[in-house]
Amino acid sequence: MISAIAAHIALCSTAVAIATAIALPMALVLADRPIIERPFSAVLGALYTVPSLALLAVLVQWVGLGNTSVEIALVTYALYAIFRSTVAGIRAIPFEQREIATALGLPRWKRRMRVELPLAFPAILSGLRIATLGSIALATLGGYVGGSGLGALLFTGFALQNRAMLVQGALGVVAIALCSELGFRAIERVARLRTSA
Repeated sequence: MISAIAAHIALCSTAVAIATAIALPMALVLADRPIIERPFSAVLGALYTVPSLALLAVLVQWVGLGNTSVEIALVTYALYAIFRSTVAGIRAIPFEQREIATALGLPRWKRRMRVELPLAFPAILSGLRIATLGSIALATLGGYVGGSGLGALLFTGFALQNRAMLVQGALGVVAIALCSELGFRAIERVARLRTSA
């Protein structure tokens, strides 16, 4: 049980980290370039709407059974939430605050990193929360295609009609999701305290 929880957390945290490393820089670059951002966002949105089992089935044909297919699926779904929330957060920054940063003589990229990124942090955090909780849920389906984690425990429990395994798997997923939610709320409180200080 402990090893399954650890594997589940590893799957989800790796996927969210990879998605963040891709989506966050892309959002920072494209937020002021709607001509490029809109089609890029549309592609991510289209991928986001693909049913998870269908995507996993396709990935298994290309990559094979196991964690690699699961990770690709998790990253694919996490990209959209992180990208859209970051773009929305940057675009929601009041014009006056942008003008103040410009008046201070900050170059465009320094203005984005030192002023706009901290101001957009609540929106970015919201996207990270959605991506993380979605990954926790979606990773359970990874057991269907040979992935590790609590999904393997759940699907084995279904196959064996073992209620104890099913309950353990379900409780494990709920526990990880609740701990993640509490963690994000704690980060939000710290961010608010620093902003108000």
